[in-house]
Amino acid sequence: MFYRLLLCLSLLCAFTFPVHAQTDIGRVQVDPSRYSSLADLVKKCDLIVIAWVDSAHQAYPTGRTIPQGKIVNYTQSLQVKTAIKGTAARLLTVISTGVEPLPDASSPLNLTYPGPLAEGNYLLFLRKVSGSQLYSTAGLWQGVYPIYQGKTIALSNVGFTELNQLSQEEAIRKITAISR
Repeated sequence: MFYRLLLCLSLLCAFTFPVHAQTDIGRVQVDPSRYSSLADLVKKCDLIVIAWVDSAHQAYPTGRTIPQGKIVNYTQSLQVKTAIKGTAARLLTVISTGVEPLPDASSPLNLTYPGPLAEGNYLLFLRKVSGSQLYSTAGLWQGVYPIYQGKTIALSNVGFTELNQLSQEEAIRKITAISR
């Protein structure tokens, strides 16, 4: 009888006071998968947003190294202005992987380990990181389109040119048409 009572109390506590597992951000591995087309990118993203990315970021050591330095995960907050695909909270946390010390901007390491984004407005294609409240950019740089003077910028050799130099409204129309 005592054991049944203990079991019932344990179950009651488990449902009444849920334990939230804390994500070990240093152990998260960002999916580096690339997308063959813009349509593929749009269809496989969990969220597509226009957002303001804050320059402040936190670094989390991964315990992994390469000859050029230590592999580090970074988190940054972003403020969602418009959700184009999916339902987004106003504030999201994005995770990225980089190298410390930070390589030169021209280093090919940046293609694999992009690190944190610079502060500013972006069109972002995001994937949910399994088992967490975090998001990562889809296809690393393929999911990142800075917005400068009201127009999107497709990054050379990594972004989809169909999204280059579009107004926010044009980008929304294009993405909406693809996602139907």
